[in-house]
Amino acid sequence: MQLDEVPGHAGSLVVRLPDGALVPADQSGADAVAVRAHCSCGWSGAGDYPPGETGRMSATSDWVAHMKPFWAAAPPAWLVNRSDSLRDSVAELAGAWPLQALAVLAQVERWQQDLVTAAVTEARAAGRSWAEIGAALGVTKQSAHERFSNPTPKPRKRP
Repeated sequence: MQLDEVPGHAGSLVVRLPDGALVPADQSGADAVAVRAHCSCGWSGAGDYPPGETGRMSATSDWVAHMKPFWAAAPPAWLVNRSDSLRDSVAELAGAWPLQALAVLAQVERWQQDLVTAAVTEARAAGRSWAEIGAALGVTKQSAHERFSNPTPKPRKRP
């Protein structure tokens, strides 16, 4: 099961055999006593469902519920593609024109931190937890909280 690609999260169905063992649904015979959802991240559905189409659909629904927070936090593919393209272009530029690459990177660095802070502020205003924000940033919830919970006001420039 993979509706939208989220790295590390490919869903599958596993079946419970009469001896209690869980095996991939496509490797089991007709002796399955239950079916449940499983994700490549290690998550496993909490409940077993009767084997058959209804059970498979119920298990798939469990996996979809597991995935909803990840889909909500996953950046749009078109934007990731643009980001990858920028990264590759700057890497190529650095090989031939390192000073120009440094100028581009300095410009990106100037605006990216303000955007990160604004996005965190919006996420908190929308009720998102520090755990969710940390996960989106690739850091722990504690790290996200320490970094963004009490932003230091920027000093005002004197005229």
